[in-house]
Amino acid sequence: MTDPRVAETLRFDGEVAVVTGAGRGMGRTHALELARRGAKIVVNDIHGARDIADEITASGGEAVADTHSVATEEGGQAIIGLALSTWGRLDTVVTNATIYQPRPFDEMTLADFDAVLDVKLRAAFFLFHPAYRHMRRAGGGRLVGVTSGAGLQGLATQANYAAANSGLIGLFRTIALEGERYGIKANLLNPGALIAGESSPFMDQIPGVSGDDIRAGFLPSRVSPMVAVLAHRGCPCTGQVLGAWGGRFARSTITTARGWVAQTPPTAEDVIDHWDEIVDQNDAVDYPNDVMIFAYENMRLLYGR
Repeated sequence: MTDPRVAETLRFDGEVAVVTGAGRGMGRTHALELARRGAKIVVNDIHGARDIADEITASGGEAVADTHSVATEEGGQAIIGLALSTWGRLDTVVTNATIYQPRPFDEMTLADFDAVLDVKLRAAFFLFHPAYRHMRRAGGGRLVGVTSGAGLQGLATQANYAAANSGLIGLFRTIALEGERYGIKANLLNPGALIAGESSPFMDQIPGVSGDDIRAGFLPSRVSPMVAVLAHRGCPCTGQVLGAWGGRFARSTITTARGWVAQTPPTAEDVIDHWDEIVDQNDAVDYPNDVMIFAYENMRLLYGR
């Protein structure tokens, strides 16, 4: 396997990638980045897909536009089917499409909640299920999803968005476990970028740095290098969450504190007495990418083996 850390240039010549939500913003720059490196692209978006596909072909690349909704099973199958019917193969899927329906939790409706889950979480299943089946038969591929810090830390007024992104973490870690034997790698991107004209609450809170400077530093194109790595055949990981925020790249993990192990049947009072040990993160360890491994380690600690 080619490792991108030692490859002179990451290339995708002859490979096919699907990028959803590619009509603007980060999805657009991801599609252009992969195309620039030789990939043939299915550009999916309900708005702007044709413009980006034309931009790629005008630059000497290959691309087809697709306007199916990612929020339905039929749409997901059609998008994957277009890649296979056009070029006869599928190597990478990047699901970038998203929507926002912010509401205070006590005002949020089921329609608000489902709308975001449809485009963010269920869409990942609708796209990756047919893609995974093809990749299993073909001997491998890469699945790249886009999550958010909202799924790891929460986000006020966006319980729907946070829940969808958190759900992606469990989905991807499981796909990675099952897909590893078939050469399928599945990772999540945790990006930070600002689209032209977009503002953010932190823009006026960093002394000496203007909003324009922050916007320039958080261009969507500054996220796309991580997408190229995760989409490449030499991707060095699976089942991980990799962040890209304005030039800062970092892995995010779920950690578990060393905690306290009761030697006798515990009571609620015992839990309170040992609370500082239970919540102390100084010696925290990464949460294993497999709940069965985590359960086994718990048993070993409990029984001193």
